[in-house]
Amino acid sequence: MADRDLIQGYLADLARRLPAEAVEELADGLEETFQHQLRRGNSPTEAAQVAIAEFGQPAQVTAAFAHQSSGRRTSIALLATAPMFAGLWGTTLITAHAWNWQIAPGAAVAFGATLLTVAATLGIVARSNNPKTARLTGPASIALILLDLGMLATVATAAPAVTWAMALAVPASLLRVVLTGRNLPRLFAR
Repeated sequence: MADRDLIQGYLADLARRLPAEAVEELADGLEETFQHQLRRGNSPTEAAQVAIAEFGQPAQVTAAFAHQSSGRRTSIALLATAPMFAGLWGTTLITAHAWNWQIAPGAAVAFGATLLTVAATLGIVARSNNPKTARLTGPASIALILLDLGMLATVATAAPAVTWAMALAVPASLLRVVLTGRNLPRLFAR
C-alpha cells in the first residue's frame, strides 16, 4: 500500500495548489502511468515512484498549469493593450481640455486608485506561478469594464465636443468592454 500512499500524497500536494478538475485529470494520467509501469514489471512502489517522477515535482506541475491558465493569458492581453488605452484616453483628455470639466475631485481620485489597483492585480497574475492567483483576473476584468464604462459616461456627459482622439478612444473602449465581457464566463469557470 506504500504505492497508493505515495500517489495519494502527491495528489494531495497538488490539490492544495490546483483546481479540483485539474487534479482529477492529473490523477487519471498518474493512474495510467502507474499501471503502465506495473505492466513493465516494476514493483508497486517503484511504479508509483516512476509515475510521480514522470509527472514532475508539484511546483513544476503547478507552474505549468499557471502559465496556461485563461486568467493569466487574459491578464497579459489586458496589460499589453494598456499603453494604447493610456495613450488614447490621455490624448482625449488633453485635446478635450478635461481640466475644465465639472468632475468631483474625489471621483477622479477613486477612478485613478481603482485603475492602479486593477493594473497591479493584472501584473501580479501575469507574473504568478500559482494558478489560484489567476482567479483574480475575473474581478479585475469586471473592475476594468466598470472603469471603461465610467470613462465613457464621463466623456458623454462632460466633454463639450468630440475630438479626433475621443473618436478613437470611445470605440476602442467599447470593443474592450465587449471582448472582456465575453471572456468573463471562462474566468469564473471552476
